[in-house]
Amino acid sequence: MVEQITAFVLTCLVVVLVPGPDFALVLRNAARGPRSATAAAGGIMVGNTILALLAVLGITALLGASEILGTGIKIAGATYLLYLGARALAEAFASTMSKPGRPGPPAAPRAGRRFGGSSPFVQGMVSNLLNPKVAVFYLSLFPQFNFAPLPSLAQHTVMAGIFLLIALAWYALLLSGLQKVTAFLARPRTKRIIVAGSGAVLVGVGGTILTKTLASA
Repeated sequence: MVEQITAFVLTCLVVVLVPGPDFALVLRNAARGPRSATAAAGGIMVGNTILALLAVLGITALLGASEILGTGIKIAGATYLLYLGARALAEAFASTMSKPGRPGPPAAPRAGRRFGGSSPFVQGMVSNLLNPKVAVFYLSLFPQFNFAPLPSLAQHTVMAGIFLLIALAWYALLLSGLQKVTAFLARPRTKRIIVAGSGAVLVGVGGTILTKTLASA
């Protein structure tokens, strides 16, 4: 059992630490300030918790058994990543084209704007819930480990708890590190580079997932 737990912890570390859309989303919002980055990370952890609960209850396995639902979730996730990436690239391009010292009039608020993408918390939660990497982790890796003599439900609960604790620790360290370079991130040029770079990553990941999903459908 100790060997199984050790192997599972190492697998969780790889899944959490390898940069993906969640990391790009936190980095993009870090350019807006520590609060935005924290909100995005909080949304991601809420999404992780919901997926972990669904995995413990066996709902993710049922969803994974349906090819239509699985394909639909992948397409929805890829489309949302493309949307967030396009918004980030548009934001970076707009800030590049704007002339310093001549700020334009403030944009009028639009209905549903915060849900549509301006709320870092909602961005993080929706992005994580539709993140194929996390869904595949719960669907494919949980059955590969055996924490006997614990019963199946207890095993999945422990696995979900371990994964959530590792993810929480990672985001706590990441946010702590980002706060130490707040002044650097707040520079206009740095902000444009981070927003454009994270936008390109989101578009790239979303485009790759969408292409592969449509090709295999």
